[in-house]
Amino acid sequence: MNDAPSVWPALLAFVAVAALIPVALWVLKRLQGGTTGGARPVTLAGGLTLGPRERVVVVEAEGRRWMLGVTGQSISMLAELDRIAPAAEADGPTPPGQPPVAAFPPNPFAQMLDRLKRHG
Repeated sequence: MNDAPSVWPALLAFVAVAALIPVALWVLKRLQGGTTGGARPVTLAGGLTLGPRERVVVVEAEGRRWMLGVTGQSISMLAELDRIAPAAEADGPTPPGQPPVAAFPPNPFAQMLDRLKRHG
């Protein structure tokens, strides 16, 4: 009469797996986040989308900057930009209440990116 298999073991297994997904994501995030809270070794300073899968980006690492062309198939260095002066070599500390001044001279490409961001 009651020869049908029970659904409870399968339902219990599903709930257990569903409960483990957030735990697994948390563990992965903790393992991959070796530089959390500190300075990132490589940062994306800016970018410009040229097409559906094409971009030009400026990347900073260890006081150096590069302009890269990024497509769906490859990444190419377009130019090595001026070195970034360390903050200690800038014109001194920024007075309270004033925005920090860039430690390197303005870059025409960065200015163009700022204009495009502001004007859409």
